[in-house]
Amino acid sequence: MHKYFFYFILFLSTSCISTRDIDVLKVKNDTELALNNHNYKLDAGDLLSVQISSLTPFNYDFFNKESEGNSNLYAQNPYLYGYRLNAKGELNLPTIGTFNLLGKTLNEAEEMIRNSTEKYFSEPFIKLNILDFGITIIGEVNNPGKIQIFKSEGNLLEAIGMAGGFTEFANRKKVKVIRISEKKTNIFFLDLTNKTSLNKVHFFLQPNDIISVVPMNKRFFTIDNLPLAISTVISAITLFLLIQPD
Repeated sequence: MHKYFFYFILFLSTSCISTRDIDVLKVKNDTELALNNHNYKLDAGDLLSVQISSLTPFNYDFFNKESEGNSNLYAQNPYLYGYRLNAKGELNLPTIGTFNLLGKTLNEAEEMIRNSTEKYFSEPFIKLNILDFGITIIGEVNNPGKIQIFKSEGNLLEAIGMAGGFTEFANRKKVKVIRISEKKTNIFFLDLTNKTSLNKVHFFLQPNDIISVVPMNKRFFTIDNLPLAISTVISAITLFLLIQPD
């Protein structure tokens, strides 16, 4: 009988998840974490919206006429008016010209276009947005599926939050990021319990990333209060020994 009880206690101790296993970016007290600046670099195949504002009278504003005339349609589906970078990373804008934006940040690309549009517009203001910044998240999250990111600095934790957060069985120490491009596919792993992950380049998302949150190995239930759980087990063992016949 003692042997079976010992096995039961051993099973409990090896089949639980403590709060230490489900914490993210483990720190004990208020902490200031350094975060590297991240600027997404444009790549071939990116789909951009291009907006040009200026002091030029509307009659001469040939570039924005189409979207202005179909504002409702543009609001419902901006992809219809997007401009995709070709295989060389070039952006072709009607009348204005062709721009090689491969490896450029959005700010750098806006500055390049602004310099070239000054001969067409008075004090032009250029705004670029990435339209197809979507990622897929699967595995141990509450709402897996396709997620649209609306900024180029989106990161892994934000995406997991948009997917409803981790399930209780998610392995936060080994989150897989599958990065697919036209040339190759890379797979990276991040430990989201470690604060140094904030400075990993793979912590920041890129279009078409696939995030896979795998389950923990050999884990069956969680313990919210580990000291309380240990105290309960000790009490159970003490009670068991006390009721045993001499």
